[in-house]
Amino acid sequence: MALHHAVLVGEQTAGTKARPGGIGAGLIAVCLWGLAPVATRALVSQIAPLALLTMRQLLAASVLLPWAVPAVRRIGARDLPRFVVAGLLVMIGYNLPVTVGLQWIPASSAGLLLATEPVWVLVISYVFLGERAGPRVLLGSGVALAGVAVIAGPNAWSSGSGSHALAGAGLVLLATMAFGGYTIVLRPLSEKYGPVPATATSTVAGAVPYLALVGTFSPSRLAPPAWAELLFLALGGTVAGMLLWNQAIVRGGSVRISRLLYLEPVVSVLGAMVFLGERVTAAVLIGGVLVLAGVLTAAAGPRWSACRRPGPGRGR
Repeated sequence: MALHHAVLVGEQTAGTKARPGGIGAGLIAVCLWGLAPVATRALVSQIAPLALLTMRQLLAASVLLPWAVPAVRRIGARDLPRFVVAGLLVMIGYNLPVTVGLQWIPASSAGLLLATEPVWVLVISYVFLGERAGPRVLLGSGVALAGVAVIAGPNAWSSGSGSHALAGAGLVLLATMAFGGYTIVLRPLSEKYGPVPATATSTVAGAVPYLALVGTFSPSRLAPPAWAELLFLALGGTVAGMLLWNQAIVRGGSVRISRLLYLEPVVSVLGAMVFLGERVTAAVLIGGVLVLAGVLTAAAGPRWSACRRPGPGRGR
């Protein structure tokens, strides 16, 4: 019910005019998120995924808590459960599968799979909001996905094999679906309360379950480089990335801005090559060109519009 009502509210705002600043904020967020699989892949070799995720999420939530507490006081009773849903979708539904999956697949492969996020945003927007994309948007999305398919050829999976590689890929794909849901659920809340309060409240709400895991690990054993990677994930990937992303969604719209996510695999592949020494093949280079071409084509297309379909609660 929370998701259904949230997307109905989003439908009312679907026709709002795009405001400047959305593309820039979205690009910075995507760059931060593109490097997140690289840092996570480096860390899961030193610390268990749940311990890593607990430290990352609680650290991020503590930074955002000063913005979340005042926001909770003015959030209506009907909206509070939607913040909880959004928080659980991103802090558990997204981050947990990605962190666990990165034990078994390369960072570059994870970044490539995460490029399917805009597809799930389109699917969820179509199912719940009736939003349709123009021909150039669909063409650009198709070209970008073709680039992802080229990059994710056999060479991209060379470091993983068997059931573990399949499980890792499946977990990352599951995470992309959760992120699509998060983007749709939080957008009307960001419109209503502002991107910073909405991000802070949802992040803190989604981090609460991790409190149960405090005391099950010893962070003092981490080396200084590992702490630097952890701080990047918490403050860069979660705090700065989420704040910038939700600001971009409010300014540019969920479907339009989500197309920037096709750039995420390019950042992941380059980051994995530079920081982890993962090999970059001709397929990766060709696929990266296709991804960039697709993003540019889609971004130049007309803004998506809402398809008028009857539905319960419409116009409220």
